[in-house]
Amino acid sequence: MEADWSVELAASDPVIAVPWAACDDDPERRFVDLRLYPHLVAEIKEAQGSLALRSALPLLNGVTSHLWTAKCDTWSSSPEHGDDPFDPYEMDAEPGETAFGAGSYVDLLARDFEILQCFDAQERWLRAVTERLRAIPASAARVEFVLRRAQVDAVPGYGVTWFVEGCGATAQRADQAWVRAFELALAAIMDVPLA
Repeated sequence: MEADWSVELAASDPVIAVPWAACDDDPERRFVDLRLYPHLVAEIKEAQGSLALRSALPLLNGVTSHLWTAKCDTWSSSPEHGDDPFDPYEMDAEPGETAFGAGSYVDLLARDFEILQCFDAQERWLRAVTERLRAIPASAARVEFVLRRAQVDAVPGYGVTWFVEGCGATAQRADQAWVRAFELALAAIMDVPLA
């Protein structure tokens, strides 16, 4: 599988902030603490339209998880919307399999407060997860992790934005590629210890 990780720590780069609320006055677009209220996954709009995401969020926030989530989103792309096709090289895909796309991101934070504040521990974890994913045969998809600054209740630390994209000759095939890559990456994320 195509997998990579990077670091974005410039002052102008995004920061994972918790709690958060949308700027557009939509009360449903806000931080939902699934560690304390796992049943509220049903209130997360992005999870309502995606079984894979709806299943993953309670797992990532569960008591046995070394992580918790702050935010997520999903998207799709198509020629009908004027979107450019994916680069076949970046997606390990045939050129005819790149017109449609499906994707997501999930902001991940370490449950352990010391690890949340430790850049080196999170970098080691990202290297290990990425190497594991690169060893898995999967085409028409890619996974990327971005290590960035985080603020949890105004306390500085670090977090990871986990991106997954899939592509295909049709919207259905793109979604299938995304689901497969998402589930493979989720398994690696849950399996590799963050210490």
